[in-house]
Amino acid sequence: MKHTMTILTVILMITSCKTDNKKTNEMSDKFTWNVQLAGYDFNKYDEKGETTLENFISEFDKFPWIEQLESYKNIQQGCSPTLSVKDHKTATDFWVSMAGDKNEHGYLIGYVYPKTVKGFFGLGKPKEKRWVEIYLTQDTDLVKKCFAMFFNRETDNLVSTIKKLDKYGEMEAQN
Repeated sequence: MKHTMTILTVILMITSCKTDNKKTNEMSDKFTWNVQLAGYDFNKYDEKGETTLENFISEFDKFPWIEQLESYKNIQQGCSPTLSVKDHKTATDFWVSMAGDKNEHGYLIGYVYPKTVKGFFGLGKPKEKRWVEIYLTQDTDLVKKCFAMFFNRETDNLVSTIKKLDKYGEMEAQN
């Protein structure tokens, strides 16, 4: 009887300490999005919650891009209008911003990902930082295709597609 109780106790301990990987993955396997309106401080976002590709593209199409550009033109400070999506599973973000005016405008698209960077002058311990690469395009359909690749986690296709565009810059991500 003592032997049986020991076995049952061990089984109970193992099963109670076991994490349900499926449940854990389901919790982190989501996309959320946010909005920065023209003139917002660079650290201010309107969180919109969980989304899907279809819902996000609908919001992208409804977003008042030109009205926001005109608003930014009047404000002349803060950020340009921006929609951002975060993939909680891969710890990456993809965002689109618009610059210009109502007659001539284009998109800046940014891909934020974890990157290992070397220390000062290449010395020291490498550190992982959130890195952003920013590219320019005027092609709305291309922006939507890039978001589709992001949502489908086609990272290699996304990266090779955006690297064909004019590069605006890259740096450590601020948030």
